[in-house]
Amino acid sequence: MSHAKLSPDYVWRQENDQHTLHLGDHPLIRILPVGAGWIVRTLLHVPGIAPQQFAVRSVQSGKGWATRWTLDRQRLIARACGREDLAPDVIHAPPRRSYAWQHASWTRSAG
Repeated sequence: MSHAKLSPDYVWRQENDQHTLHLGDHPLIRILPVGAGWIVRTLLHVPGIAPQQFAVRSVQSGKGWATRWTLDRQRLIARACGREDLAPDVIHAPPRRSYAWQHASWTRSAG
């Protein structure tokens, strides 16, 4: 199974036992040890992105969650960090086809 990857502009930095995902100088997510597990905590607090925190079993599972979280919010994160160049284009759905039988004016009214 292939997983989507973050742009090389996103970098993990480690200080002691803490792992922090950065976009430029902006810390986004931190993974830190707590007891026998790890806590993942979002650090970027901007409109449209609610703070989150939860436990994971390992740094690797925390990094996997962080990658998915970041990919799901790429546009908001890129804008908040001043990196519009990393904001993916919005792909609009093609227009829906409608058929004559779907419109009320083409149906026979009862009466």
